Amino acid sequence: MKHKTKEAIVGYVFSLPIIITVIVFTIYPIIAAFYYSVTDYQPLEARKFTYTFNPYESLEFNTGILREEAKDYPLDQMIQSFDPVTFVEIDVGVNLSDEDKESIRKNFDSLNLLSDYRDRKLPTEIKISDFLMKYMKSDGERFAKYRPKFVGLENFKQMFKDMYFYTSLSNAFLYSIVVVPIQTLLAIILAVAANSKIRGKNFFKSVFFLPAVTSSAALSMIFWLIYSKPGILNQVLMSLFGRFGFQPIDYLNEPGIALFAIMLMNIWSTAGYFMITFLAGLQDIPSSIYEAAMIDGATGWQTFWKITMPLLRPQIVFVSIMGTIGCMQVFDQIYFLIKNLRNITISFYIYKNAFEYGKMGYASSLAVVLFAIILALSLIQRKVVKEEY
Repeated sequence: MKHKTKEAIVGYVFSLPIIITVIVFTIYPIIAAFYYSVTDYQPLEARKFTYTFNPYESLEFNTGILREEAKDYPLDQMIQSFDPVTFVEIDVGVNLSDEDKESIRKNFDSLNLLSDYRDRKLPTEIKISDFLMKYMKSDGERFAKYRPKFVGLENFKQMFKDMYFYTSLSNAFLYSIVVVPIQTLLAIILAVAANSKIRGKNFFKSVFFLPAVTSSAALSMIFWLIYSKPGILNQVLMSLFGRFGFQPIDYLNEPGIALFAIMLMNIWSTAGYFMITFLAGLQDIPSSIYEAAMIDGATGWQTFWKITMPLLRPQIVFVSIMGTIGCMQVFDQIYFLIKNLRNITISFYIYKNAFEYGKMGYASSLAVVLFAIILALSLIQRKVVKEEY
């Protein structure tokens, strides 16, 4: 075996855990989202054949005949009054589609089931899928595993009629347009301050970066206490402007204010994180450039705009793209703090459709659209803002 081949195999073996992790937790979910976006996939429906039930109890409810007395009843009389569709849907408790009902009506072996009931041959507990596979003469495979119905582009067509899709998407765009420029500029200013030769700069670096390592849930709860009607912010404003008629504001329940309140929180919590990126970029700029500018009589303002900003372009591109992705996908602060649908973002609307409304197919189509929008915005940003000056 050649040395290069052996070296490559060793490299792949060491990289295998990361490769498997990326495939399982990144690539597969993306492929699954594209697949489910063209189906009517519903999480609750996907589990309906996996539950277990007691067939004796279900048959007692359906026939009105106790299991101890069943052996004394004529089998033909039991079959005449037995409806397999009603039994499966009502007594077993399975939500059936029209196709499922037709299949059970044609292929369910009622004689075999009722014979086993009379002879006490049924198990006391059985999985619904196994039960249907056992007592279906044919076509039992359809009940072995849930298969969502292919609907093509219906989910995407539904978006054009969905008011909350437009509302959530416009909120996400507004959130990005406001937050990304401000947090980027603030991160640059913080990085310049942290890079300067001032006493205690390490302390300020830690303070600026502290929100980035704090739990988002904890930050949300803190800002909930700040923004609530009896919160700290209203108390401060009342002490300052109460004499002028100021009244406490419920910031998180006012549709015209709530989203901007969350924006302020996000800017404060992420500027320190992106400061590290700009700080690394500043430390790569040769000091001789600043010395030459100082000799030429450049002011601090001119140095910042003519030297610092152009040389930080690679970091600006990275931060603006990552900031846009984060803002378009903002979820946790909205989930914890926003209670009205007028201020929700697209990521939160995807969550509501998937896990509250049970419409995973439609939620997947929303996720695909969000993916396409974020990809387009990232490509546009790379095109508009060149990394090289």
